[in-house]
Amino acid sequence: MVQMTDQLLSEILDSLADMSEETLNMNLDIPEANSLYVLARHVLGSVEEWGLYFGTGYQVQRDRDSEFVASGQINELIEYKNSWMPLLQERAAMIENEQLNNQGWRPEPDYKSGYPFGAALSIGDALLHTVDHTAVHLGHLQLTKQLIEHQAIRRL
Repeated sequence: MVQMTDQLLSEILDSLADMSEETLNMNLDIPEANSLYVLARHVLGSVEEWGLYFGTGYQVQRDRDSEFVASGQINELIEYKNSWMPLLQERAAMIENEQLNNQGWRPEPDYKSGYPFGAALSIGDALLHTVDHTAVHLGHLQLTKQLIEHQAIRRL
């Protein structure tokens, strides 16, 4: 599952590699729409937390709210991913198939604070969520990119 998530994240980052910083951080003329940078930064933060913490028990510090006001360059997103992905791959490789339904070997998260499932997750649930959430945001990012390109054409 981690390999698939990594591939999806690479697809996200590769799709943004040729964009100018201005385009990467451009806001659409649509209420509550996010820039491409925000979408990428959010999905990276989510995978780090859901994969490393919920999936492998490794404590991470995530500021989810800051992801939605973030701006920057593509190299910052790549560096961020590269700062934790090898650790996620290493820790996930140590998980045996029999452990995927295990809930007891990592600290229990506080699901009262808005996490979507309301009950303790298994290791497999957490790792599968990284694939699901990344795939959803890849599609979201692709549509946003098309809207930005359409907006640019209309301005010509």
